[in-house]
Amino acid sequence: MCALSLGIDTSNYTTSVALVDEKENIIYKKGILLEVKSGERGLRQSDALFQHVNNLPLLLKELARGREIAVICYSQRPRPLPDSYMPVFRAGESLAKSLAAVLNVKLLGVSHQEDHIRAAIYGSGSPILEDSFCAVHFSGGTSELLLVNKEKIGYRCEIIAKTLDLNAGQLVDRIGVLMGCDFPAGRAVEKLAEKAMLQKQENNCIISTSMAGSDFHFSGQENQVANYLKSGVDKSVVAYHLLKAIAKTLSKSIVQLQKKHAFHSVLFSGGVMSNQIIKACIIKELAQSGIRLCFSPGEYARDNAIGNALMGMDYFKTLGGEIRDKC
Repeated sequence: MCALSLGIDTSNYTTSVALVDEKENIIYKKGILLEVKSGERGLRQSDALFQHVNNLPLLLKELARGREIAVICYSQRPRPLPDSYMPVFRAGESLAKSLAAVLNVKLLGVSHQEDHIRAAIYGSGSPILEDSFCAVHFSGGTSELLLVNKEKIGYRCEIIAKTLDLNAGQLVDRIGVLMGCDFPAGRAVEKLAEKAMLQKQENNCIISTSMAGSDFHFSGQENQVANYLKSGVDKSVVAYHLLKAIAKTLSKSIVQLQKKHAFHSVLFSGGVMSNQIIKACIIKELAQSGIRLCFSPGEYARDNAIGNALMGMDYFKTLGGEIRDKC
């Protein structure tokens, strides 16, 4: 039978499972978004952990029977650092260790950030990246630019720029909730912004960026947006200019970092980077930079377990696993 790799990820707001074969075909992938009460701007770790424990059996129940799982790879911490920790990942770790013991298969623990990077590489068409490249991880819990070096399995990541206050996803969610959208508000804010683009609404709504070298601030943008909304500026217009401001902030940071670190490629991951308006603005801002920009579809940019499943298969192959014709 064809050997398979099972990936498990229990992040802040999504429970996800994925299964890939030896040729990196995705056999199964599914996630459940954690529930947040209307009007709330997030979840406590204990509440998120409880939902993960309830969601995991539902996801595994739908896995195809008769499959030969050879390895299980799970997210054990947020970042590939010894002191990185977040309680929500204990749900996936506990299940992964239990399954590996029962099935007598190999087990691999990685970081959620590495999961994002591996999934984004796959989703962007598996480009041949340099041994050292830049990766953007913009989500509700992280807003970092990383200098990434490939390891035998996984990646060594050095933070070379980051937010000094709010994360980009936090900013979008807070403004979305302020506008009356449910949390998480990323897609709703993008739809509002698309409305402004279609109607070609013009006004003097300008949301500035705030840089500290290659690091950046997002709290000032939150205040600017709140003031525009209070003054009666149309929500869709404000949403559009907010997304442009996030893209311009990120683009400025990339340009400054490229001068220092001389990377040739930038890989984009995290839920914020699935936003098509932000993507289009970054492409425009960096069109003359000569930097290769690697974007992936939303299903690979947002939280998922596909990267873990792929790294699990990478690990399996280093142990002597071979691709079989009937896969």
